[in-house]
Amino acid sequence: MGENKIGASDYLGLGLYAFAGFGLEIVLSMLLPFIFGVGGSEYTLIDHCIHWVLTCILWGSMALFLIRLSKKKYSFDIMKLNEAPDSKGWLLAVVISVIAITVTTIAWGGFKPVQEYNGIVKFIFQNIYYLFEAALILLTIVFGQKFGETLMKRGGLPYGGIFLALTWGLIHILLQGSLTGVYAFFMSILYGIVYILLKKNIRYSYMMMVIIFIL
Repeated sequence: MGENKIGASDYLGLGLYAFAGFGLEIVLSMLLPFIFGVGGSEYTLIDHCIHWVLTCILWGSMALFLIRLSKKKYSFDIMKLNEAPDSKGWLLAVVISVIAITVTTIAWGGFKPVQEYNGIVKFIFQNIYYLFEAALILLTIVFGQKFGETLMKRGGLPYGGIFLALTWGLIHILLQGSLTGVYAFFMSILYGIVYILLKKNIRYSYMMMVIIFIL
């Protein structure tokens, strides 16, 4: 019996799994209030830190699972996507990043890290949490990009960013309102463009996305 042919639907499935990984936090957020005995709005510093640590464990486990599944079952080793970006790509990626950070600053009514700061412990744990969220964002883009390129038979377009916008971006409308949803949708496209500009280099793309996401 011959091997099953790997097609666009396989990469779509991986992308949807990556997107579903964000939902693990929603499940956790439904369970923890019963354990803590208080609602999320009444969390103490310790409660918030526990929430972030457990979310990081769930997201990290999902990311590792998808990376290994992609390599083992679909022969798609995303860790080998390491073509060096050229100077033009770096320059444009920096420009896009500046635009993204500017939009974030406007949306937050000030520099995001400053606006979020509420004590050093909370700040550290929250930013570690962002590192893991950025990893799932990147995986969603990577698999979405592969899905688009396989389906359309052409590269160069930010299929991954569009896929992220239509999943992670739009879900923000349901969870956090239309304004946040539009912001997330727009940022998703920018993340996807950065990924393309950096030649789909997984390491540089992650580094740049983390900077954008935190700032």
